Amino acid sequence: MLLSGIAHGYSGFGGALLMVPLLGLFLSPVEAVAVTNVAAVFGQLSVARQAVRNAVWAECLPFIVAIAVAMPLGVMVLVKSEAELLRRIVGASTLTAATILGLGWTYKGARTVLTSGFFGGLCGFLAGATGQGGPPAVVYFMAAPVEARQQRGSLIAAITGMVFVTLAFLAVGGALSRHSLLLGCLVGLPYIVAVRTGNRLFEILPKQNYRRATLLLLFAAGLAALFR
Repeated sequence: MLLSGIAHGYSGFGGALLMVPLLGLFLSPVEAVAVTNVAAVFGQLSVARQAVRNAVWAECLPFIVAIAVAMPLGVMVLVKSEAELLRRIVGASTLTAATILGLGWTYKGARTVLTSGFFGGLCGFLAGATGQGGPPAVVYFMAAPVEARQQRGSLIAAITGMVFVTLAFLAVGGALSRHSLLLGCLVGLPYIVAVRTGNRLFEILPKQNYRRATLLLLFAAGLAALFR
């Protein structure tokens, strides 16, 4: 949780990419996704105010609506899939996300309501099925032709919406047990400290070196989940 929170605080995203596969080594995939989303609420609330001020809502709103539309299908896959198969899917998706982020791939096409909806739907399905819906949001919003603070604001707004929508559908779909809720709350408070630590490290450490370290952690987490 601490490693995930530091990565999240440093980059503004990526907490679930580390958290889900690592927690999956100790919990079932369903529990890992549920605990991650409960803890993520604490992390997102600490940075969401910035998103309200800086986000480009013309793109964020259709993105979040599409997340809600696609989420039930992802949660259904999460609940009905075999644990071992789902764990491998999580590992593979983590490695794919790490590769995309490592290569710096971004979306360069048109930015309409339909494209926002497409990426939001992909984000919602992946978040529901694997707890890792962040990469489509990163690929889309980090390529927006706006200044950096608006890119980050839109990304935080989209991920905040994703976290709350995912939590709601996990509860409705029966994937949020009392144990997962309590464990998520228990680790949520130190997660806030880790997120703030990541923000501080961003100001101190060389950005390039820390990015490499985060990507190495992502690859390690993906391999651990894939070949457990």
